[in-house]
Amino acid sequence: MGNRRRLLFIYVLSIIILQSSINQLFGQEKVNITAGAGFLEALNLGVRFQHKQTQFGFSLGTFPIEDESFFSVSSDFFYHFGGLSDLSERRPWYSRAGLNYSRDEKSAFVDKLLYLNLRFGRDLNISRRIGIAIDAGIGIRILSDIESGWDFPVMPNFGLVLFYRL
Repeated sequence: MGNRRRLLFIYVLSIIILQSSINQLFGQEKVNITAGAGFLEALNLGVRFQHKQTQFGFSLGTFPIEDESFFSVSSDFFYHFGGLSDLSERRPWYSRAGLNYSRDEKSAFVDKLLYLNLRFGRDLNISRRIGIAIDAGIGIRILSDIESGWDFPVMPNFGLVLFYRL
C-alpha cells in the first residue's frame, strides 16, 4: 500500500507542476505537438513547451495488445546544448530527464512502474515547422508494484518522435 501512495503522490505532483507551468510556458516562444514511439512511452501523443533552449514536455502513450491494457504517462525536461540548424534557432543536440509512469494490466497481473529517464538525443529538422527527434538512454526504477515477475532496476530507453512547431 505504501508504494501506491508514493506513486499517487508523484503522479499528482507531476500534474500540479504541469498545470502551474502551462500558463507561463504557453505564452513564451513555441509549442510543439508530438507523436512518437518509444520504450517506455509506447505509442504516444504529447505536447512540448519551448523557451529559448529548454523544453518541458508531457505525453500519454498506449500499446495495442490483445487481452492487455497498457498505458504510460511521461513528463520530461529538455535542454538543447549543441550544434546549429539552418531551420531552427533551437540547437539540435539535447539532454532529457523526466518521469515515466506505466501501467500494464492483463488478466493474470497488473504491473505499475515509475522510472526516472535520462537520455541524450538529436533533433533532425525537416523544415521550419516539422522535425524528428531521436534519443536513447537509461531508465532508473523509482517505484514498482509488480505482479508479473519481471522487475528491472535499470532499463534501456529510446524513442523516435515526429514534432510539429505551432
